[in-house]
Amino acid sequence: MTLLLRITCCVVTLAPALCSGRDLFVNNQTGDDRLSGLKQELREDDGPLATISRALKLAGPGDRINVANTGEPYREQLSVFGCDLHGFENRPLTLSGHGAVLDGSVMSADRAWRHVEGDVFAMNPRRLTFQQLFYNGAPLKRVRTASAHDAGDLLQPLEWAFAQNAILLKVEKDRLPQQYGLRHAGLQTGITLYNIRHVVIEDFVIQGFQQDGVNAHELVKDCVLRRVECRANGRSGLSVGGVSRVTAVGSGFYDNGRSQVRVAGLGKLTLDGCELDDADDAMPYDLQGGELNIDGEKLLAR
Repeated sequence: MTLLLRITCCVVTLAPALCSGRDLFVNNQTGDDRLSGLKQELREDDGPLATISRALKLAGPGDRINVANTGEPYREQLSVFGCDLHGFENRPLTLSGHGAVLDGSVMSADRAWRHVEGDVFAMNPRRLTFQQLFYNGAPLKRVRTASAHDAGDLLQPLEWAFAQNAILLKVEKDRLPQQYGLRHAGLQTGITLYNIRHVVIEDFVIQGFQQDGVNAHELVKDCVLRRVECRANGRSGLSVGGVSRVTAVGSGFYDNGRSQVRVAGLGKLTLDGCELDDADDAMPYDLQGGELNIDGEKLLAR
């Protein structure tokens, strides 16, 4: 009986190490969420999935989700949480974007814009707290102002400000906002992480979300962001809170609204070889609590 117990314990202990995981494939051009996602190409009655969200619902411990970079952004917000959605030390749950863009922006309705004065127009977005404005997939320059009446003097064409619960845009002469195909931050958070361990997110561009590009909300352990660009999100590119532990390697955080990265609670964020934008209108980091390590330098909240 003792020998049997020892063998059983050994098998249970080694089970994670022996688990190889599966590869799931996502393609927002050729995929279909009714398929299994186990094949990269569409063949016969099977092929890739259409959305990353569906892949996360099908994923199990140690799986790898391969997202095709089709040139068309994935316009969805993702949640990674739950007892079954995790990885192992030698086989993390991996979300690999291959350079794909995860975009939280939404189109601005034509009738949403109203004339203020001169070449300045205003729009009231549904989500007010944090915002970004995009033209041709890139963020427009934001100028800080407290009043709509100052916008005409402060703004240059295709610059914007946020004042009095409205996005203020100065257009080029003899043009209207409707002619630009503008988008603004609409979805709340790009990737929300909660109660997970051993997860890798790699090779993504995450932009246009109203709050954060990535938010490690709570109980996140051994999570790594590798070669991820979090840009032009409303509050921050990456937020780590609770007692979460996150490491970012070779990643970039820039053009985010309030700060490039943010740490709160008892969270711990380690940045290794990352770029933090030090723009005048946004902090490189917002250390509200916890610990931030930048290339070996430890920073603690005051």
